[in-house]
Amino acid sequence: MFNRRNFCQAAAVASGTLAMATSNLSRAGEAIVKVGQPLIEVARLDWVCNAVAQTADGRLFVGLPRWPGYENTPSIAEVLADGTLKPFPGGEWNRWAPGKPHGQALVNINTVHIFDDHTLWAVDMGEDAGPKGINPGQRILQFDTRDGKLLRSISLPESVLPAGGNLNDLRLDSEHAYLTDSGLGALVIINLRTGVSLRRLADHPSTKMNPERRPIGEHGRPLQTSDGSDTQVQSDPLEISPDGKWLYFQPMSGPLWRVPTDALRDTQMTDKALGDKVEFVYDTGPTTGTAIDSAGNLYFGENDKPRVTVLAPDGSLRVLVQDPLLWNPDALMITRQRELYIPVPQSARLAYNRGPNGKSTVDMPFKIYKVQLPAYLGTREDVPTVAGQSLVGAQS
Repeated sequence: MFNRRNFCQAAAVASGTLAMATSNLSRAGEAIVKVGQPLIEVARLDWVCNAVAQTADGRLFVGLPRWPGYENTPSIAEVLADGTLKPFPGGEWNRWAPGKPHGQALVNINTVHIFDDHTLWAVDMGEDAGPKGINPGQRILQFDTRDGKLLRSISLPESVLPAGGNLNDLRLDSEHAYLTDSGLGALVIINLRTGVSLRRLADHPSTKMNPERRPIGEHGRPLQTSDGSDTQVQSDPLEISPDGKWLYFQPMSGPLWRVPTDALRDTQMTDKALGDKVEFVYDTGPTTGTAIDSAGNLYFGENDKPRVTVLAPDGSLRVLVQDPLLWNPDALMITRQRELYIPVPQSARLAYNRGPNGKSTVDMPFKIYKVQLPAYLGTREDVPTVAGQSLVGAQS
């Protein structure tokens, strides 16, 4: 069981706002009306970029996954002032290729984050072992951005990340890491003090992609594998509320759910009891990237529309920015300067997401944009201090 409760009590307002915004979108071949904040181009890249992270002093890092057709990438890099990329942390870390060892190498980085200090966290999905295999090299990494030193490497036991599991996104509070498993559908919680990890809601519908909700991309075309089946992306983006009390999450194709973080961390609570605490939040569409700010506004990078929308705590939904340059925006990031960074990997245009004999329709180069947040929206959300002081800079 789970609770179907709207985000506050404003679903009708949100639905109306969404309908007006959708009316500005085109059918295939028609012009798209630009709406909202103006886009500012930040960087151009020769590789797919699906994640960005920025230090307090303004250094910008990018996550460059080794997706099919773009395997020859340094995986993580710093964007320098002149627009060039400097591999991070450098050396053999950035030179992995099939057949090489995984120990001191970045294999397939799926996300990068810098939270409230100088360290960079990365989720490495490892080598793809297929839907029934265990990915070699799959782990969570923490680096010091000042010297590239590895501070932490976390590998999960098969009981927490079984065969077919794929770590996707990551968030922190003061003592825990929270991740989604987009391969099988589940939430993973790691106690950063003790190293104890938990697999949660693995059998709950909130972490599963509903086959009736297809992973729609540009102009209504579903993402499909080479055999013509829909691309399966289970639990994908996630966010922690500013007070640290709620974890928001969803399968790529929606909808959005939330669950109390204290219940997730409770090792004595059964998954059945935990499932009863899951709440329906909003009927989102296909979403690849999210962010949350200090006021509790949730930002959604929509996969089937070239835009970013904002769901306010009162349940109202509005379009922050809509532009034909934003097809398939991914992991969003809010800076201390109240700017929202938007990487655009064009995932629905990649050949391997376009079904049998799929051909790429990518518009090169790949780009990262940013928009200035309006004054009515909150500031950047820091890592919530739920229990004690933040541990993100600690070495284990």
